[in-house]
Amino acid sequence: RKYIEYARVNVRPVLRGSTFDQEKIASLYVALRRESSSSGGVPIAVRHIESIMRMSEAHAKMHLREYVRDDDMDASITMMLHSFIMAQKFSGRRSFQRSFAKFLSS
Repeated sequence: RKYIEYARVNVRPVLRGSTFDQEKIASLYVALRRESSSSGGVPIAVRHIESIMRMSEAHAKMHLREYVRDDDMDASITMMLHSFIMAQKFSGRRSFQRSFAKFLSS
């Protein structure tokens, strides 16, 4: 309880461009848009990228960090992609997993 209270009160992680790979986020967004529109799956919007950024800030906060690092961003990308893939039609899930394997493995 004290750990959570301390994190809530004292830790405010900052998302700086120099601490994570912006190109990875951009390529993920482009790939998600292309894949979702071609397969007729759940559409992707900018709010999904904003959600990734909020989740990475939350991940950094759990680790009591001042700044968001690449591993925080990777954890949030993995969470979002797993959720996105599970929301697709069963027949298209395998192709989505193959398409986004490079983002899931990093």
